[in-house]
Parts: sequence; structure tokens; C-alpha cells
Amino acid sequence: MPDLHTGYKPDRVALIRAGNDIDNALQKRLQRAGFRIQQLGPSELDKLRPASIVINASACADDQGMPEALRVAKALAQCPCRHVIHLSSYAVFAGGEPRKYDEDEVAVPQARSGRQWLACEEALAGHENLTILRFGWLVDSNPDALLGRVLRGFVTGEPVALDGCNSGNPVTALDLARVAVAVAQQLASGAVARGIFHYGSSDSCTAVEFALEVVERAQSLYDESRFAQFSALETGPDQRDRGVVLACGKLRDVFGIQQHSWRQGLTRQVELWLERLDAEQQE
Repeated sequence: MPDLHTGYKPDRVALIRAGNDIDNALQKRLQRAGFRIQQLGPSELDKLRPASIVINASACADDQGMPEALRVAKALAQCPCRHVIHLSSYAVFAGGEPRKYDEDEVAVPQARSGRQWLACEEALAGHENLTILRFGWLVDSNPDALLGRVLRGFVTGEPVALDGCNSGNPVTALDLARVAVAVAQQLASGAVARGIFHYGSSDSCTAVEFALEVVERAQSLYDESRFAQFSALETGPDQRDRGVVLACGKLRDVFGIQQHSWRQGLTRQVELWLERLDAEQQE
């Protein structure tokens, strides 16, 4: 029996995996949208079908995975795929300015991680059909991300060191997937939109402000008498004054994608994480 066509042209998305929770969020969202999916690890680009739209999440792994992400970016720049959607980060900016950063802002990162993110963007710059999506800081991409660390500290009573100075507009893995797949849908439906776009939640906060909200939800679900202990994060010279709040008007104007609050769906996310931590303790 021949494959049923989804109506998209192309109707196949190649997902270059990050190796964390982002992969699952993207896969589920792509399936709901009706795409056929080809999942590839960073070392499997030779299997890439040339007519596909590519969502490249490889840079969303961790710092140790950045050299491989750079190799992926260089290889994709030479691939004859239909379109590349590269997932990048607010970290390409040095930060510290009390304003919103739009896409025309020159990226001059000071931290090593920011330079790595920017190197991946620059390696892809030669691809004729490239869309770069820069996201605010990801709060739940892996167990060591902010949400998991806060809830682990809440459950165990161990203090968690957090940044209470630098603001940003955080993004959950589910919201990242919503935005990336919405862009893929429009490109597959004939939209012609290349360039850089920013996305972050509609409301900004510091890590401490985010953590306090998380703990409030956890108390209502788990134990109202339990508290979390936070301490000030010790920051080095390359980490101070790095707050970055992204301006997201261009994404809305070109693709019609609206910002969501990071608070949206937070209670359910907290509940799932508490169940996950409880299962870990019982093993």
C-alpha cells in the first residue's frame, strides 16, 4: 500500500536529535502535525533524504556536545535539503542591557558557550534556505536543567544555587517544539521565510523567580509544609550581567506565532517531574 500524503510539500521532516527531552517533544509535535519523521543522530547525516525539511536540534545537547554540533552545522551547510531550521540560543548575546534583544542586534558573545552557539550559526550561514530560531533559556531540556534541579532540591532538602540577578524569558521543551513545528508547517505549506527569529516566553524572570513559582506548585501537589533552600550562584567574570530578554515580534509578524507564558502548563510539568523523582527514589 502506498504512503498516504499529508498535504505538505515536502511532507517529511528530518530531525537531528539533541539527545535529551527536546527530541521527544519535537517528535510528538511533528506526529500530531501529520509529518513523516526521519530521526537522525549527529553522526547519521549520510542517511538524510535530500528533499526533507531539517530541524537541527543538535546544538541543544550540552556543552560537551558542541564540537559535534559544529560538525553537523558544517555538514548541513552543504546538504541539498529543502530547508534547514536550526535551533539556537539567546546565549549568542553578551547580555546585561535592560532592554529586549531583537534579530538586528549584533551577536558578540563573551562566554565560551555563547561563542559555540554562534559558531554553529555561522557554519550554516551559507545554506540558501536557512531559518535560525533563537530561544530563551531552556528550563527542562534534561535532568540537570533548572526545573529538575529545583524539584530535586525540593524533594531532598538540599540547597540549590540559583542566579537571582540576570533576567530572561525562559522556554519549556514543549513550547520550543510548538514553535519549531509551526515554522516547519508553514515552510512545508509554501511560506518563503529565511533568516533569524527569536522566541521566548511572554513574561521574563530570573532563575530565582522561576524557582519560587515552581516550589509553590510543588507544595500544592506534594507537601505544603516542605520548603526549598536557595543560595546565590557564584558567578565568574564571564557570567555576570548576562541577562537577555528576547524580542519576539518578528516571529509573530512573519509566522503568526504568539508567545506563551512559561507559567502555562507549569503545574502539570511539576507533577510529572515529582512522579519521575519519586520513581528514581524507589529504584
